[in-house]
Amino acid sequence: MTNNSTSVARSREIERDAKAWSKFSGMKYTQALRLMEHPLTQGILGDRICARDMIRALTEHPVLSEPVWVTDADGKEFPTDERVTHLGENGLFSADERQLAVGEEDYLRVVLTAEILRAFTRTSDPQSDAFSYNLKHTAEEFLGEYLGKFTYISNGQAIWAAAALGIPLAESNPGELALNADFGLVPEQVDYARRMRRSGGSSRDGIRAHHHRPPGYMFLQQALQKYRDSGETPVRWDGVDAHAEALTSPFHEWLVAQAAPGGDRGARGSLERLAGDYAAGVRDGDHGVARQPEDLLTILHDVGAHEDFFDTARRAVLDWARTSPLSMGIRTELVDWDRSDHAGWGAGTGDVERYEYRCPCGAGTILEEHDNVPGFREHDVRIMCDTCREEWDFVPGFSVRGWRIKPLPAPSAT
Repeated sequence: MTNNSTSVARSREIERDAKAWSKFSGMKYTQALRLMEHPLTQGILGDRICARDMIRALTEHPVLSEPVWVTDADGKEFPTDERVTHLGENGLFSADERQLAVGEEDYLRVVLTAEILRAFTRTSDPQSDAFSYNLKHTAEEFLGEYLGKFTYISNGQAIWAAAALGIPLAESNPGELALNADFGLVPEQVDYARRMRRSGGSSRDGIRAHHHRPPGYMFLQQALQKYRDSGETPVRWDGVDAHAEALTSPFHEWLVAQAAPGGDRGARGSLERLAGDYAAGVRDGDHGVARQPEDLLTILHDVGAHEDFFDTARRAVLDWARTSPLSMGIRTELVDWDRSDHAGWGAGTGDVERYEYRCPCGAGTILEEHDNVPGFREHDVRIMCDTCREEWDFVPGFSVRGWRIKPLPAPSAT
């Protein structure tokens, strides 16, 4: 019974939207009804976008509209309670040059742009680094990849979509009658999406700032791909970003705290310089967050850091392991590995894997071996350095392949 009631209520809302859009656009009611029932207008990253909200945004939103002025018998002008939109295809204050188009594909463009804007995290105030013309290009490139015919989104349509969603809006250059509007969206996420859409194929693999990825980005991408391939109405997002990258970690917080105060970068090769540059790289999207201490070395390799920083990073990792109560142990760098075939012991062939990792002091190795031979399977990891064996041990509870080491407690004074 509840499902039937919900279906009826939803149908009535669609009918009301169809009537409103038919009256607003001049479109036949049956055409407007089909448009309101289109698979792509039922809401992907949120509830179905209401056509009546879209219409109201044009004349009620203070950034998109202005009062209608009248002249009294004495020739004096004064504003009325009635408002009229000045939003046109080119953006704010452009309605006189080119009015917003309200055809079937135009409606879909605004709704789909709104879905893209929903992917981002909102801010309380408009951001100058999240402006309409930039985001209209992002929408074009996003939709163009998955829905070929939507390769053009106007600046006005992007602003209209943001207003209909209630995203904080402001003129980009107040008082200058500029075309662009600033949106209340996280700038780092906007920059990430722009970089991803500008890149294609394997070049996207070079983008490592996935901690700045908008929460709904991956779900929307997959939903549009599925619609393109099947034509089915996309399933609505539950709001959980299943692909979210870490925004912080205990080691990240510790390392950032080592940066020199007041913007001083510190000497080259110093921990202060390393920490400051690392924090800037995370902020600017050059690389992600070091979830584990050893990830710092991987990040330095990926960004092509100077060799001076590697020794500093190694010392920082060891310092963290020795001093932080939050440390869960560390892994060291892989320095060599090989895999060799083995004829076996009568039960079939196999192979032997051998991995050598740098030991904490740097003078020896940690050896990890796997004998993958039927009837003779052994897996072992051991510290091959006499010095480090006295100072480090393996953290219990981890597999051989997932080993971590921790410093042994200092011997108590007698």
